[in-house]
Amino acid sequence: MQLSGRDASGAPAAHNALSEQHSLALGLWVSLAIAVLGLVSYVLSGSEAVLLDGLYAGVMAVTSLVAARVGANVVRPPDRGWPFGYEGQEAVYVLLRSLLLLGILSFAGLNAARDLLAWWQGDSPEAIATGPVGWYGLLGGLSCGALAWAQHRSWVSGGRCSELLRTESRAALLDTAITGGTGAVLVAAPLLNSTALAPLVPVADALLVLVLSLVVAGEPLHRFRLALRETAGAACEPELIQRTRCGVQTLVEAAAAQLLDLSVVKLGRISYVVAYVNPARAVEASWLDNLRTQLEASCTSLLGPVRAEVVLTGRPPFREAVAAD
Repeated sequence: MQLSGRDASGAPAAHNALSEQHSLALGLWVSLAIAVLGLVSYVLSGSEAVLLDGLYAGVMAVTSLVAARVGANVVRPPDRGWPFGYEGQEAVYVLLRSLLLLGILSFAGLNAARDLLAWWQGDSPEAIATGPVGWYGLLGGLSCGALAWAQHRSWVSGGRCSELLRTESRAALLDTAITGGTGAVLVAAPLLNSTALAPLVPVADALLVLVLSLVVAGEPLHRFRLALRETAGAACEPELIQRTRCGVQTLVEAAAAQLLDLSVVKLGRISYVVAYVNPARAVEASWLDNLRTQLEASCTSLLGPVRAEVVLTGRPPFREAVAAD
């Protein structure tokens, strides 16, 4: 298996970093505008679903501001203060952002369930003014859709390695469906008055909030689990490690050495590859430096940005640890 060391994007790192910063700044202003629009629409309509969507957009605005700072850090090279690089900040950002969204969605879902319980016990909820909701759904949905497209394009042009842009573009795409769907459902709800579902019209807003909370929670929960594995130092999927091993094995054997074991860990946009090698002979420092450089170049096309390390040893560390257990 021969892996190319050429960057898949072919674009200079400085250009990618600048494009990322522009996309994150665009996300900040678009999300802030949608959050303000959602708050105004909530005041005019009284819709809790619109408030939830406005809060979601507000979280996107705040996290876009944090993401811009994190994005400026992760492109910095390792130094004495951060000897393993700054990429871990990216994984921590995704982790905390997901927790924040899960908290907001849980709070909104519990409030909606409380309103439904009160309705079931005989309380009459206040009517929703659908006019402002319709305009909010239209304008907000179009804005979120344009933002999702712009950030996804920037992510693709940057080599598909920025977890910041990937997270923000998916969130914007999800918010497109939420915002447009919220407006469409609430505007169409009065049409059910002439159907068998007429009793549910007064609680359409609470039902929508409950459904949105349950559906939307899937994405931040998935991102939370992935980010938690990264920050905890878990290895990549076995299939990916095996594919990486094929290319590394070829390079190590060409250097007249034996590959004893291999670990691949992803943290943010960087993958760390550690090859445990038995040279079976005396080697010079230049030999080790050349092998490390070849490993980084070989694994880049498969894993994206890579930092590689070669550990000279006569014993495979992980297999012995498993046997000892």
